[in-house]
Amino acid sequence: MRSYALAIAVAMLVAALYAFQNPQEVVVKFFSWERELPQGIWEVLLFAAGGVLMWLVSLFALVESRAKLIKQIKEKDKKIKDLEAEKNSLIKAIGEKNEKVESETTYPSAAEEVKEIKTQPTEKTEKEGD
Repeated sequence: MRSYALAIAVAMLVAALYAFQNPQEVVVKFFSWERELPQGIWEVLLFAAGGVLMWLVSLFALVESRAKLIKQIKEKDKKIKDLEAEKNSLIKAIGEKNEKVESETTYPSAAEEVKEIKTQPTEKTEKEGD
């Protein structure tokens, strides 16, 4: 911000010097309007009017680009919301599938496994019996 203020101050100083060095009167005619002004003042006024005009044009461009960016943000937010909903539905489906698989699969308890191991003949006892 300071650089802009400095640039404006320097431009105003240069414009003032130019206006003081060009004091001769000129007649300015525009359509039916006619005015007699010092040449330096007239040119400084035109320069300032051009600066104000360009500032207005840049404001309109800024508003237009801001509207475009807001539209893009809304589209991205909608896409994020849709993807989050899809992610949640996939997580829910995976959870339901896991529950179904777990309910269909029955694992024997530890006590049943030990009992089964004790009742199985070992290879040693089978060889001894032969």
